Amino acid sequence: MSEVTVGSLGSILPEIILLVGGLLILLLDTTLGNKNDSGRGYMAISVLFLLVSLVGVFAQFGRFTATGFPSEPFTALTVIDVDPFGLFIKITVYSAMLIVAVSGGAFMNARVSGKGEFWSLFLFVTMAMSLAVSANNLLLIFLAIESLSIISYVLVGIVTTDKRSTEAGVKYFLYGSVASSIMLYGMSFLYGASGSLNLQAIGQAFAEKADLEPVALIASLLLLVGLGFKTSLAPFYQWAPDTYDGAPTPITAYLSTASKAVGFAVLVRVFLVAFGAYRADWIPILSGLSIFTMSIGNLIALRQTSVKRMLAYSSVAQAGYILMGLVAVVSSTQGDLATLTINGLNGLLIYLFAYLFTNVGAFMVVMAVEEDMGNAEIDSFENLFQRSPALAFSMFIFLLSLTGIPLTGGFIGKFYVFGAAVQHQYFWLAAIATINAAIAAYYYLNIARAMFFGAYVEGKKPLLISIPVQLALIVCVVATFWIGIYPSNLIDWADNASRQLLALVF
Repeated sequence: MSEVTVGSLGSILPEIILLVGGLLILLLDTTLGNKNDSGRGYMAISVLFLLVSLVGVFAQFGRFTATGFPSEPFTALTVIDVDPFGLFIKITVYSAMLIVAVSGGAFMNARVSGKGEFWSLFLFVTMAMSLAVSANNLLLIFLAIESLSIISYVLVGIVTTDKRSTEAGVKYFLYGSVASSIMLYGMSFLYGASGSLNLQAIGQAFAEKADLEPVALIASLLLLVGLGFKTSLAPFYQWAPDTYDGAPTPITAYLSTASKAVGFAVLVRVFLVAFGAYRADWIPILSGLSIFTMSIGNLIALRQTSVKRMLAYSSVAQAGYILMGLVAVVSSTQGDLATLTINGLNGLLIYLFAYLFTNVGAFMVVMAVEEDMGNAEIDSFENLFQRSPALAFSMFIFLLSLTGIPLTGGFIGKFYVFGAAVQHQYFWLAAIATINAAIAAYYYLNIARAMFFGAYVEGKKPLLISIPVQLALIVCVVATFWIGIYPSNLIDWADNASRQLLALVF
């Protein structure tokens, strides 16, 4: 048996902190009963433990890299790899959950009956996401993703008094159950062909045995169903519009950012490490999915009258752009990695990080309007500038970033994934993505038209913004501009995270 040491426990330090926080809230909820009926205490504890766990992630830099729990029977391999790639995604996930907790906590406390259960699940789902991005073992990947999915089903339908929330939770559960079953079937192919659950051992087995190529292709397709569901890639996106629209808006914000980032992190790690030897087989498939996803997301978004639902289809389209980064990776070689400024994977990471602040900020504006008007229809945004100039300008900045206008984080993300496609000679992919970006600009700017040039209404009351929402919007706006104007630190960070993972493959 391999020994679990203090060092290996350090590799899951942030997850341990989140587990303790979730259990503490459950204990307090059991003992206090209705004494904390407002839920503010549980919210404060959740924010505190998220902050401490984020500090725990930073403490792992340079200390627990490439260490973790030993995996039997391959004692030299691990089930948890604390590498720069995983740490990048963890910081992205924790940042998203912190912003959602601070800005959307009061919104959720006013609507859920079991506040202790909600906040404990909020920490547990963050822990599941954190485990998934560092998992290097099929069993742990499945358990982490399934835990993430099950808790998300509950959180989506947690407002039991809202029929739309309950319906969204049921639809999410039905789609997710099928996708998880298919993904597990694909994992069984991998284990049967390689005799190992470890991704590196599986990749080595495929590289050494050319006759396993048919098995690798079948397994990659089956896993793509489950991971395509988590990332809302077409044609596995059908759950996203109804779920995003019906779920409480703070839950929608984390599903469209943190959960999506986790899905892409697992997709990248599995396909590059386990299927790297047969990348020529699955790259055309991913290219087709990228085009299909961005096109169908943008075209359907054109017809939406609900801003929340429009952003849901926009999130589908954004997944297509993000996937371009993984498609472009295949042209990199060991020699290229030392010289290439854009390797595809660093573009994917930059896009995910910039998208986090842009999309969470946009959904927080939607939440404020929805709370004031009772719905998120585009009519509710008519002349928002008259009622709340701060909300209108914030939303305008987020829409510019989603469009990919220069000086915003969205532009840097698109520049790197589009640039990777061009640099690796996927000109047709970059051209189609550019056309789709132009299509998206139409419905994004339609929201801006409503906010600034809508019909003036005499005597309409100002829309008041709570202090937590104001703080969240300031953070998101500043981060969006910071990434767009001074991206060098983020680029270096993403570059380092991508190179170390690519070094395992090329």
